[in-house]
Amino acid sequence: MRDHGTRAKYVAEKCRCTDCRKANSAYRLTRDRHLRRVAYGLEEQIYPFAGATETREHLQWLESVGVGSRAVAAAAGLSRSAVRLIRSGTRQQIRPETADKILAVGRSKAAPGAYIDAKNSWELIADLLAHGHTKKGIARALGSIAMTPQLQLRPHQISAGKARQIKQLHRQLMFRVIEDRRLIAEARAHYRALEKERA
Repeated sequence: MRDHGTRAKYVAEKCRCTDCRKANSAYRLTRDRHLRRVAYGLEEQIYPFAGATETREHLQWLESVGVGSRAVAAAAGLSRSAVRLIRSGTRQQIRPETADKILAVGRSKAAPGAYIDAKNSWELIADLLAHGHTKKGIARALGSIAMTPQLQLRPHQISAGKARQIKQLHRQLMFRVIEDRRLIAEARAHYRALEKERA
């Protein structure tokens, strides 16, 4: 969801590609160099403040996927007003530990009723359909109790709660597909072994 080569992707999305590791190392090198200067009395500031641009962009992205300032504040252990000031750009400098707390908040913190982009959910449904599941079966698995269950989902937006349901259902059903394939492969291997013994 975020560009590679940024500390935000390293912290928030736990990306460990070369570019993201370099970005995180550069940040830590700068911070450690500053702390050494403090230790030797070369600077008066005890702990550095960092620019809030990356953190603000992360907050704006979180809002776009249904994670509001209240949810971020609760997850990061910060005041809601502090989060709003950072997101609006009013606060330009923040402590690194504050940035770390906010960058660690992901889209999973979206309130169940918040609406987010439905693209990923539709892709998961398409994958299930490609593996032989039906729309009626998926709708029934998602809790529909109608006589003729149907997938009543918007094309562009979906509630975070429903998106989580679809993701969990996809994980469960695809696990069964993988397990069925494994059992079939084992049965075929066993059958071939028996044929060799008979030959």
